[in-house]
Amino acid sequence: MLGLGNSITKHYGWSPRGLGTKFIHWYKFNTGITTKSVSDTPGFVSAWADQIGTNHLAPTADDDANEMPFLESDGTLFFQQNTDSLVFNSALSLGTFSIYVKHNMKEGQTVSSEVLMEGSSDSIKLANPTEARVKVSSRQDFTIDEIVEGTPYVIGFERASNGDISVFKDNEPGTAADGDDLNEAISTTFDITQLGDAVVQSYWYEVIICDDVLTASERKQLFNYLSNVGT
Repeated sequence: MLGLGNSITKHYGWSPRGLGTKFIHWYKFNTGITTKSVSDTPGFVSAWADQIGTNHLAPTADDDANEMPFLESDGTLFFQQNTDSLVFNSALSLGTFSIYVKHNMKEGQTVSSEVLMEGSSDSIKLANPTEARVKVSSRQDFTIDEIVEGTPYVIGFERASNGDISVFKDNEPGTAADGDDLNEAISTTFDITQLGDAVVQSYWYEVIICDDVLTASERKQLFNYLSNVGT
């Protein structure tokens, strides 16, 4: 079964395609999602197609429900355990970047060491409801506005050409949590192979990946767009 649209989403005039050539991967809400039945239960995700390029996402095994997120009736992808993940067809290796996700922790869960994306050593994580972590060789900790379980939110991670790393939760910038310098030399690439591996059960709406930072105007437009996704 293939998800072919996002009719649940309210109309919003701006499209992420307005980000231009920096926009390299798009995992769009309720679009390009292939599902299959596992043990006679339909709805397990076997692919999430990249709407910009060909760097599609797929689980490590497409015949094991313990490795596969589930497509909910509202168009979100439910990651229910720490073996649920989707792997990039080609690993990401980024200098400058912007990665934005619309996400929702399942109500009743507690945010703790939640992996959003990771590679062999690099990652983006949520340590707790008010702390995000970005690891590009070394770890940078950010204090962010509180994530409330059961309430969808937009979170973004960026790195500029001077190595400065930023985190934005609902378009509000995070601040250094532990006196970290929030910088990693641009020569050290950010290497990511997959998203998911949920510690906390959560719902994914959409993922936007760029190979450069956003302007303030682009960031606001993207936040407004993602805020309307799935509503």
